[in-house]
Amino acid sequence: MTAVILNVGATGVAPPLTEHEILVLLVQLVLLIGTARILGGLFKRMGQPAVVGELLAGVLLGPTLFGRIAPDAYAWVFGDDIVQAVVFGLAWIGVILLLVVIGYETDLAIIARFRKAAGWVSAGGFLIPMAVMGGLALLVPESFVGDGTSRQLFAGFFALALSVSALPVVGRILHDLGLLRRNFGQITLAAGMAMDAVGWLLLAALTGIALDGFRADLLARSFGGLVVFLAFAITAGRWLLDRVMRYVLDRGSSVTAALTVAVLAAFIGGIVTQVLQLEAILGAFLVGILLASTRHQLPAVRRTLEVMTAALFAPIFFAFSGLRVDLGLLGSAPALTWTIALVAAAIAAKMLGTVFGARVAGVRGREALALGAGLSALGAMGIVVALVALNVGVVSVTGYTVLVVAAIATSMAAPLFLRSVVRGWEVPAEEAARLEREAVRSTSEILGTRRILLPTRGGKNTRYAAQVLAGAFDDPDATVLAIDTPAGRSILGRRRAGSRADPSDVDLGLGSIRHRVVQMKSRDPAAAIAREASLGYDLLLVGASADDRGSAGLFSTTVDRILSLVDIPTVVMRLPSGYTASAHPHRVLLPVVASRSSRAAEEMAYAVIQQNGGTAVAVHILNRPSDQGILFDEVTESAAFDTAEAVTANAVAFGERLGVAVEGSVRVATNAEAEIVDLANGGEFDLLVVGASNRPLTDRPFLGHRVHYILEHTEIPVAIVALPSRAGTPSPREGDRVDANGEPRANETQATPDTSSMHSRSGFKRAE
Repeated sequence: MTAVILNVGATGVAPPLTEHEILVLLVQLVLLIGTARILGGLFKRMGQPAVVGELLAGVLLGPTLFGRIAPDAYAWVFGDDIVQAVVFGLAWIGVILLLVVIGYETDLAIIARFRKAAGWVSAGGFLIPMAVMGGLALLVPESFVGDGTSRQLFAGFFALALSVSALPVVGRILHDLGLLRRNFGQITLAAGMAMDAVGWLLLAALTGIALDGFRADLLARSFGGLVVFLAFAITAGRWLLDRVMRYVLDRGSSVTAALTVAVLAAFIGGIVTQVLQLEAILGAFLVGILLASTRHQLPAVRRTLEVMTAALFAPIFFAFSGLRVDLGLLGSAPALTWTIALVAAAIAAKMLGTVFGARVAGVRGREALALGAGLSALGAMGIVVALVALNVGVVSVTGYTVLVVAAIATSMAAPLFLRSVVRGWEVPAEEAARLEREAVRSTSEILGTRRILLPTRGGKNTRYAAQVLAGAFDDPDATVLAIDTPAGRSILGRRRAGSRADPSDVDLGLGSIRHRVVQMKSRDPAAAIAREASLGYDLLLVGASADDRGSAGLFSTTVDRILSLVDIPTVVMRLPSGYTASAHPHRVLLPVVASRSSRAAEEMAYAVIQQNGGTAVAVHILNRPSDQGILFDEVTESAAFDTAEAVTANAVAFGERLGVAVEGSVRVATNAEAEIVDLANGGEFDLLVVGASNRPLTDRPFLGHRVHYILEHTEIPVAIVALPSRAGTPSPREGDRVDANGEPRANETQATPDTSSMHSRSGFKRAE
């Protein structure tokens, strides 16, 4: 990398920047960020990834254009080595944060599923290009080679720069094109990660040879250190990161504190891999994966990282990478011819090797071509290798320019290839269904749930809640919170015996679901549960029996206080007295209305039956008073039916998108609550799911008169999906959904609070 010698004083530290240097630094940052963002946005509107425009911004600001048009101004802005060193540091912060963001989006479950394909793709996509480009490197003009460097060492650096896919660029391209969640997108990332690991090892070995001659011990140390670091990261490192994040959030710290932990963790990961001579970005990528899997996190942290990286740091890195490129060095016919030939050969070799590896792994047709197109981008990795080769004198400035041009050209070509390959590509049914479910879950309050808190004091209600949880969510991360009550004295001075919660039944009910048991002591269980729920959980699941209600409350005093204190969606599972519930509900009754809480109840009901192939009955009760009178005539009733059937159709359509069997029904009754109770108690259903908004009323929660009545009279298990009442909380944005190709789809008609938008009566039961 760039070597800058600073004059240090007696203290051994570099002097602070002068006023002039600060001015130059600010001007340089304005130019780099502003130009990169403008060109990035322009290229994105042209169908290219923003990274292409950001790379070209640096080329235009370098000696190619700015340096020729205004050489004095160029020297003033970019001629200070100290300022350049500062910007170089900011650029590396950019690529580190970019890799953290990409790590957040990497699905290890999908990568594990396609590990065979990823292994063969990475092998073919790396070894074949290395052989081809290494052979060509032996034939290039001498002007590409650094002074006093052997051809063999030059060929090693040159082949590596033109063979290893750039994980930041590949990830950014897939993200910008909306293809990251596709099967081949995840395989591409997995293969790119493997290539990166091997590439950094080779780069470390080649750099060591260039500086000190061949050192097998250094290569072995890097490889062994990487293995140890990976083992530590996925075990103790993950646990430590989770504990630190919990500590920060448990003390009421803000998003700022949690963001600080995330960024510091990324830097520490980068430090470790940098010490191992494997480059910091590999450690940052791994930390991003770990952050996504921690139990305690805030969504705002991820969003802040994404915004901060896209708006500021990533443009600095990519623009800075192009500053040392001088296209004027390619003005001669031989240099230009060789540049074109090398770029074409690099793309062809990468495509050939990747497709070969994919076919060996059983991947055929367009998917194999898409893998080759995605991995053909060299980008940042090629630039880093080129920088190292330039700094150790292995390549000349001309050779460096060729490598950077190749990185830019392949980064521009990759999205074009990808678009041509995926255009008109019919996505396989299984993958399309997965993408559809993910699109729905991404905008859902319940379906996107992963981190679930299940407090317990033992008993059948929490055991039933655990059984429902185990069969409702894909790969949940559950925490069983068992709260012991210490002995003490009441307000009247009477001695109060302590109690110990028994989580064994809940532990058994969860079965093979990944979970942990947390045992704590508290004189105020409700406050302890609420405090735990605030530490980054998505959902609170509470068991409450019909026998432990307070005299004036809906549930027990503890459950009532929990509902009053928590600020996340809460599901309260209640079993009637003496009721023996089946482990997995198969037929669920779902009253629906056009509201946010009703949609949340739909999500919960569909999650429950999706795993076991059950059926949900979405029913809308249309009230018709017995003394309806002249104001409730036939026309009014017909219009009411139109609205009711629209609401029910909406619920059915939502279930169909999730692949769930849903029956729609519209019923007319003089009392909606009594009709729901009669349906529930008729022997046809084994679970009733009701949505409610949690509205504080004095010192107790108020879920509505309908919910109170249903709970008083229902003889089957009931799940109350209570959403916290937060002013200004937006409902899920339907317009954010994407199609099977990852592209934004047109807004679908969905029920939003107090509205309905579908008008079809076909296929619904009309009963009175």
